[in-house]
Amino acid sequence: MDILNKVKENVNLKEGVAKITAKMSDLAQSGKEKGQELLHRNKTEEENVSEEEIEEKGSKMLEVLDWAFDKANGNIPGLGSSSDMAKRYLDKYGNVNTAINHLVNWQITSSATTGFVTSFGGLPTMAVTLPANVAGVMGIQLRMIGAIAELGGYHDNTEEKKTGMYLCLLGSQAGNVLSKTAGQFAVKFTTASLKKLPGAVLTKINQAVGFRLFTKFGQKGLVNIHKAIPVLGGVVGGTVDAMSTYAIAKAAKALFLNEIIDFEKQEQIEIAKAKLILNMALVDGNFSQDEENLLKVLVGGMNISDKSRNLLFAEIDNPKQQKVDLNIFKDDLMNATTLLSGLAQLAKADGTLHPAEKLYIQTLGRELGYTDDAMMMLVE
Repeated sequence: MDILNKVKENVNLKEGVAKITAKMSDLAQSGKEKGQELLHRNKTEEENVSEEEIEEKGSKMLEVLDWAFDKANGNIPGLGSSSDMAKRYLDKYGNVNTAINHLVNWQITSSATTGFVTSFGGLPTMAVTLPANVAGVMGIQLRMIGAIAELGGYHDNTEEKKTGMYLCLLGSQAGNVLSKTAGQFAVKFTTASLKKLPGAVLTKINQAVGFRLFTKFGQKGLVNIHKAIPVLGGVVGGTVDAMSTYAIAKAAKALFLNEIIDFEKQEQIEIAKAKLILNMALVDGNFSQDEENLLKVLVGGMNISDKSRNLLFAEIDNPKQQKVDLNIFKDDLMNATTLLSGLAQLAKADGTLHPAEKLYIQTLGRELGYTDDAMMMLVE
């Protein structure tokens, strides 16, 4: 029996379930049509993107990335440089992998943004208008990637290292972009691959990364987050940052520590997270417009393929319970913890934790092997 049905057995959701059923019936046909239209439109747009457009928009975003890269590698007041960060964690834990795990854990639990963005200083005038917190997040995440690179023995700021760090910002999409721009390295995601590439190809990869981020931040989701959901904007942004940070760290470990990474599985994990958040939004029997907007902002901010993103948008337009195989989380404790923490933050964001939401998160935690005491701490 799936988790939502377990919750419905323990909480009186008769009226809410009836409302959802009626709403789903009303939205079924229109939602299907919207989803098909969205998929067709975006497929056409993606196919019609010219090299000139990728170069133009990618180059604009590269101004932001280069600014963030310089900040991340500089001596930030109170934080130091990425190499200082690496040394501090290695001195404390004595082992590279242990140091990286604790470093990433700190990055996630701090939501990778709010407390430290001000340390990066103001943005200069750029061709792309971004909120300072979005550009600051890139700086914080590049600082984490730079520290992982340092711990992997990459101390010099070469062009291939810089390109690799930019690729890592794409998380599960890093391999896809690399294979499209330098197709012979579609399987192996390593710095050795990057070292074999001429400067012109590295520039092309940088522009492709910039274009991806331009599309993500310039047209969807996080830039307009406060307009879409003013009260919940900060919470949603922090949740997106925390959930994406781990995927970024996985890519960085693969690149700079020669670990094996399954990019297809990483995308499946991101999709599963989105579906579980949709299930939680449905469990209290009241799927509001704000929740729909919130979900679309979250999905818009995820590092997943356009095809997967559009399929999720279609599911949100036609909301129903999603089947999710939780085994995908069970071999990765940090991913599971990030998921549960994100769900709890989102459930509490409006100031009220509905009993059905609380029970849903607790039931999900038990399915993932967490103790009742651990789950109680999370939802209290």
